[in-house]
Amino acid sequence: MNKAIKYVIGILGLAIIIVLVVMVRLNTIVKTGIEEIGSEMTGTAVTVDRVFISPFSGKGRVRGFRIANPEGYDHAYAFQVDNFSIELEIRSVFSNEVMVNEIVITTPAIIMEQKLIDNNINSILGNIRSVSAGESTDKRLIIEHFLLTDGSVDMYMDINRERSVHAEIATIELNDLGRGGGQEAVEDIIQRIAERLAREALQVASQRGGDEILDTLRDLID
Repeated sequence: MNKAIKYVIGILGLAIIIVLVVMVRLNTIVKTGIEEIGSEMTGTAVTVDRVFISPFSGKGRVRGFRIANPEGYDHAYAFQVDNFSIELEIRSVFSNEVMVNEIVITTPAIIMEQKLIDNNINSILGNIRSVSAGESTDKRLIIEHFLLTDGSVDMYMDINRERSVHAEIATIELNDLGRGGGQEAVEDIIQRIAERLAREALQVASQRGGDEILDTLRDLID
């Protein structure tokens, strides 16, 4: 093996090491960011099993995304999705303005536990609003396209702890988040998405669950 070949092999080896380091660092930054900011805003544990994003295209997947229920509720999670796709501008991850080209979430599952005067979804949303109204971080976020499809909501009544409603959620599509009238903090964007999702879930659960709830109440009274 001559010196030229050794040199080429050395360069290729170094390039591979650099790519691997960037991948590990990139995936760790995204995973940590989702979990830390999400947990702070929801007031519960937000966890991710794994993040994989290509350092070349910025495309990747987030696997095992879950939002835990607040204390006092039976189910472990209020929201979970096996995996969703994401595409972002790699350089922006290391800056104060993160540019996300697209997020596509399919078949997310929402579990709503309805107590007499409140439910877990409203509790989480209330915490998000409270954090968003406070002092925001320096991080800014732009999401050019957000799409959520084939979602479902299961509602459980506190009076019998059995599922009263299973319903499909309408497709949610949002564009140019963070571009309306200047830069928006990460907290503001999360609040806008959470409010839209919560509104859809609460609306469909109340519409589909009216008769079932009345029947349950009658059964308990009889």
